[in-house]
Amino acid sequence: MIKKIIIGVVGVVLILVAVIAFKTITNTPKTIQAEQINKANIDADAVAQRLSQAVQIKTISVSHSAPVAQAEFEKLHALIDASFPLVAQKLKKEVFGNHSLLYTWQGSDASLQPGILMGHMDVVPVEAGTEQNWEHPPFSGKIIDGAIWGRGTLDDKLSVFAILEAAEYQLAQGFSPKRTLYLAFGHDEEIGGENGAGKIAEHLKNQGVKPAFTLDEGMVVVKDIMPGISQPIAFIALAEKGYLTLELTASAEGGHSSIPPKATAVGKISRAIARLEDNRLSASLQSPVSDMLETLAPHMPISLKAVISNRWLLDPVLVDQLAKGKTTNAMVRTTTAATIINGGTKDNVLPSTARATVNFRLLPGDTIEDIVDHVNNVVDDPDVTAKIMQGNNPSKVSSSDSNSFRMIEKTVREVLPDVLVSPGLMLAGSDTKHYEPFSENSYRFIPMRFGPEDIARVHGTNERIHIDNYTEIIQFYIRLMENSGT
Repeated sequence: MIKKIIIGVVGVVLILVAVIAFKTITNTPKTIQAEQINKANIDADAVAQRLSQAVQIKTISVSHSAPVAQAEFEKLHALIDASFPLVAQKLKKEVFGNHSLLYTWQGSDASLQPGILMGHMDVVPVEAGTEQNWEHPPFSGKIIDGAIWGRGTLDDKLSVFAILEAAEYQLAQGFSPKRTLYLAFGHDEEIGGENGAGKIAEHLKNQGVKPAFTLDEGMVVVKDIMPGISQPIAFIALAEKGYLTLELTASAEGGHSSIPPKATAVGKISRAIARLEDNRLSASLQSPVSDMLETLAPHMPISLKAVISNRWLLDPVLVDQLAKGKTTNAMVRTTTAATIINGGTKDNVLPSTARATVNFRLLPGDTIEDIVDHVNNVVDDPDVTAKIMQGNNPSKVSSSDSNSFRMIEKTVREVLPDVLVSPGLMLAGSDTKHYEPFSENSYRFIPMRFGPEDIARVHGTNERIHIDNYTEIIQFYIRLMENSGT
């Protein structure tokens, strides 16, 4: 009987997590009843046109070594100034890292800690050879079939422009926030954010700013992913996984391939990768993933409720089953992925070195030091060294009981009264990591409505946002600005 229950549970969770793969996972808040509100009157055609224009500007981040698309960012800044004249006139604007923007909207109550609303202006490139697979060209900003099409409509120009649309609307209404609000828009999030959000965060920290909350991209609203749950679910990420890239270098005797040593550099690096894949880091079920299950359990089939209510007994079996799935595995462990391998130049020449790149996504609780120790212990070869190429530790887990979380939850329920709300874990990374050290709580959520087919659009082909959902997102930020004083 227990085995049958577990199999049913795993089926449910597999479906859930496959949809959350864009950047996510989940936890749970206390239910807050939504109030009836009068929503702002948004000119859908006008806001769609402005986002369309932004999408046509190719603010692409390629790599750390590639030059910044300076001319494109200058075009985007000019578009922002022209599109949002009240923002340009009434809010303090500062530029960091030559291309990132920080707007300060002074609040009326100095006793309230400020809030930071975030987004990033850069986008990833379109994979070469896939351009013909787009229904509409990736930088066309085409408005058709009730949607705006193009790179940045999901990640993440829509956040930048939705926040600015909300601010422009509120300024036109004569609204002034009680809490000081910072609107922070980075230009290099897709390559780590050090010169954009990193510089803004450094400035704010040096100014003694201690935000009550930050709200950045992250999780979304998903529907039709859970048997027995008909309502859409809004997942607000309380944390994000860490990031670590190691370069492994194997050394061996070079020379002619006709007289090879017992172990070549290529053989050593291959053995190192095989050992890492055969000895992955251990899996565990912890917050915020465990909180997700407990939050959503009342809305799930009876089999899953039974498992969650008896986790003291069934956790080991549940974790084992989750670890077997490709996506669910990322929920319960620090993942290991060998992504690049190279060595040698000619078929009859023994290379003296061979290299491999391995990427890890760290579960909260693990550290970069833990992973490096794990790699050295598992590889166990003095001829193979590990060098850190890029990395940041997992974020802290923010509170789902804070006033800030409840404010965000309340706003979601007011603007999207049809949804359930649950905290979550972001599987990917964001600019939030730069603000987290001096922010009381950090949340990651945009009320984009996603179905199972939409995950592949992020960093993929046919990225687009439905106009009616985009107006909902603007409504969300408008209402959040009003609720931010509470």
